[in-house]
Amino acid sequence: MNISDFIDQHLDPIVEEWVAFARTRLPPTHDFTREELADHARVLLEAIARDLRDTQGARARHEKSQGNQPDNAPEITRIAREHAAQRFDQGFSFDHLVSEFRALRASVIRRWTRQVGQIRAAELEELTRFGEAMDQALAESASLYSQKVDDSRNLLLGVLGHDLRTPLGVVHMSAQYLLRADTLTGSQTKAVARILTSSERMRGMVKDILDFTQTAFGVALPINPAPADLGTITASIVGEVATLHPDSKIELTCEGALTGRWDAARVGQMLANLIANAVQHGAAGQPVEVKASGDDDAVTVQVYNHGTPIPPEVQQNLFSPLRQAPTTEAGRRAGSSGLGLGLYITKEIAVAHGGSVEVHSEEEGTAFVVRLPRTPPLAADRRARNVIPGDRAPTTAT
Repeated sequence: MNISDFIDQHLDPIVEEWVAFARTRLPPTHDFTREELADHARVLLEAIARDLRDTQGARARHEKSQGNQPDNAPEITRIAREHAAQRFDQGFSFDHLVSEFRALRASVIRRWTRQVGQIRAAELEELTRFGEAMDQALAESASLYSQKVDDSRNLLLGVLGHDLRTPLGVVHMSAQYLLRADTLTGSQTKAVARILTSSERMRGMVKDILDFTQTAFGVALPINPAPADLGTITASIVGEVATLHPDSKIELTCEGALTGRWDAARVGQMLANLIANAVQHGAAGQPVEVKASGDDDAVTVQVYNHGTPIPPEVQQNLFSPLRQAPTTEAGRRAGSSGLGLGLYITKEIAVAHGGSVEVHSEEEGTAFVVRLPRTPPLAADRRARNVIPGDRAPTTAT
């Protein structure tokens, strides 16, 4: 008996075994009915059985086995994604979702081989196709579930960043008010100054969270290009960072023509991220070197700090948000959230201007190099040229 006929004839006991297995994966606080747990098992198996009955040539088999037919069996894809969405809403974990497909595959194969006994060549081919169909269902379910997890995390970060702005603004304004008062002692003034400095850092982190949430949902960072001087922008940011880090030395060098059309506020945010990052991770007592230079087509800013080099494996995810190497609170540098949002936003700002940002890290130190064309290209052009393999394509906001 082939697998497709076997599935049709033994659908009920297979589904019951699926339900029993699903109950072992229930979140402790949840109690679902049989229908809720059976979910899409029946329709998924029926769709797989129909797919197995379709004639498949040698070339189609090869392409499918290599994963080169992503639109194969759209019904299986639809059901698998619906199942993932329901399991996500029901509170099942990603591991539990994957284990369901593993158990369903094992249940069908175990029951079928027990009945047919010795497997012939034709049946072995159908067994391979059954495995491919299950792999497709698992891949589609895992993809949608992961996307929902990412979207939920991003939404949480967005809400958190939005709601933090008001109480943080109160702290910042109160610290400014106290510093203007004449009643503070020397030690009190220092304490309030530290509060103001910390609140400034937190405001930067909150802004990074809000910017990250925007880009994570597929919306490119908006920019408003206008005539600007990168030397002036860089000098202003160097002064601001030096004020926040009075014990650090920042050296600025400007060469060549540094004028162009950029969003000064966004470029300032990008440079503030890079310079503050260099101050936080640079060797104590060594200066941070900032150099702005221009050529015929673009301007370049290099931010260099002495200190421990960045390992190659860390550099791979340096501009990816929430993928930084885990660190303990004690090992984290002051002012760092540990989320990797600052460098991610830096890259997004450079990309929004049609530019790029690179890192070069050696034994002597680390340099971040930003290159911006003097005039940003159109939004669609700059996103197309800077898309990174594996990134989700940006969507149009509505």
